[in-house]
Amino acid sequence: MLEGLDAIDWPSLTHAYGEATDVPDLLRALLSPDSGTRDEAIHTLFGNIWHQGTVYPATAAAVPFLYEMMADADLPDPDGVAFLLSSIATGRGYLDVHARDDYGERAWREILSKQGQSLEGEMAREASEIQSVRSAVAPGVPLLIPFLRSEHAEVRESVAEALAEYPEHARIALPALEDAVVVEAEPGVRGLLLEMLQRLRTRQSCWTIGVSR
Repeated sequence: MLEGLDAIDWPSLTHAYGEATDVPDLLRALLSPDSGTRDEAIHTLFGNIWHQGTVYPATAAAVPFLYEMMADADLPDPDGVAFLLSSIATGRGYLDVHARDDYGERAWREILSKQGQSLEGEMAREASEIQSVRSAVAPGVPLLIPFLRSEHAEVRESVAEALAEYPEHARIALPALEDAVVVEAEPGVRGLLLEMLQRLRTRQSCWTIGVSR
């Protein structure tokens, strides 16, 4: 388990708080038999490789190891790892979140200009990083499907949102979402599942047209 973790050059990667040197130990802590250790690790990972909806270069490097854990039937807290992965699956860039409205754009243009950078250039760099995260997430998205039946409502919602982001898996994700809607007991969650179901259907149509061209 986690073979190759130390082969990653974590100091060269960044997350929300700088160098990602803490990530290997945090990932290993998710395998701890101690629930307190696992809870602290997942909380910290939700703060650094996924920070208020934003993701980073270190996030892409962590994803394959999170999927490796998910494939292990003895993983102590599969719901926690699924929640983290599904959150990462819909992650955005920092500037994409904070430099979109008029105030944010003006503020970040000024900040970056003082550093000799442009907003367009930094957003292009960030877009490339986000694509790396999406490319890391995409192959394992089907592993999230069983967690549509998680006992935790926030996990069910997060997984549904993740599935709606990856139309390449719609062939198996759509039936899973349809089944989840039928058995969902909480009205709020059911409403979100229906919304994600429609979103995935729409994205599947657009994706199919794009692939066929």
